[in-house]
Amino acid sequence: MSKRLFPVMLALATITFIGCEEEKKDYGADFEAEQTHIGIGQAVNFEDNSIGATSYLWTFEGGDPATSTEKDPEGILYTAAGEFDVTLKIGTAQGDASDTKQGYIVVTQLPGGCEGTTSVTDIDGNNYSVVTIGSQCWMGENLKTSKFRDGSQIAQVTDGEQWKNLSTPAFCFYNNDNSNNDTYGKLYNWFTIEDPRGVCPTGWHVPSDAEYAVLTKYLGSADDVAGGRLKEAGTLHWDAPNEAASNSSGFTGLPAGMRFQEGQFDHMGKNGLFWSSRRESESLAFYLTLTYNSAASYRTYIYKRSGFSCRCVKD
Repeated sequence: MSKRLFPVMLALATITFIGCEEEKKDYGADFEAEQTHIGIGQAVNFEDNSIGATSYLWTFEGGDPATSTEKDPEGILYTAAGEFDVTLKIGTAQGDASDTKQGYIVVTQLPGGCEGTTSVTDIDGNNYSVVTIGSQCWMGENLKTSKFRDGSQIAQVTDGEQWKNLSTPAFCFYNNDNSNNDTYGKLYNWFTIEDPRGVCPTGWHVPSDAEYAVLTKYLGSADDVAGGRLKEAGTLHWDAPNEAASNSSGFTGLPAGMRFQEGQFDHMGKNGLFWSSRRESESLAFYLTLTYNSAASYRTYIYKRSGFSCRCVKD
């Protein structure tokens, strides 16, 4: 080889090598999570920060779902304590790349919750399961009591005309059929909820709208997934399709239906409606809704004479 050609070829090889190195830097996998330290039963949203990606394969150790091909997966649920890896593999026009963050999602039991409480009993002797969701402790069943916590009776009202004219506490069974009590509990008007004698057991209370907001935010960054995580799964009690119902929270929300302020019944199998303690006006109060055809949960207000289910949360 000519001595003159050798430096030229060496220079070309060097340029080619540098070009390859620069080409490798034209793409790379990278991501971040909305939050990395969470409580048991909480969900995480992820954001892709990769360069040049055209396809995505995420792997979430300990997460549900365990994989995703979305660019920015949302609502990855973690139901057990631990430190979990997250991996993102991307495809690009130039090749594949991956990034694994080890022990990236740290899941712990938040302070508070039910702690040593395993059940609660009301003044009538009805016993309820309890469930920790984040830092809150909830009844895992709908309220069934016929008395306030001081032992005074709540009026049972079956007549529709009488019901629609009430401005005092009352309960009923759906369709006035007491066989619904064991599964669905009773339906109460809001005058029962606001009564200072207290419809929940001692040490418990009807949740405020703000406490429902804490609950649904904990289960998803938006209310559009929390409903599915609050609903009992399957169609034993819910009408099909019972959209996205997983009951991953353990709340076991049931579709007990309602009694309208005019006295008629409807929506069993379709909606679970739960009073809050928040008053909107002289005639309106707030509640939480779960529905058979949506993964969402809704918080809004309705007439106080309506008959809804009640859940209690620990003080």
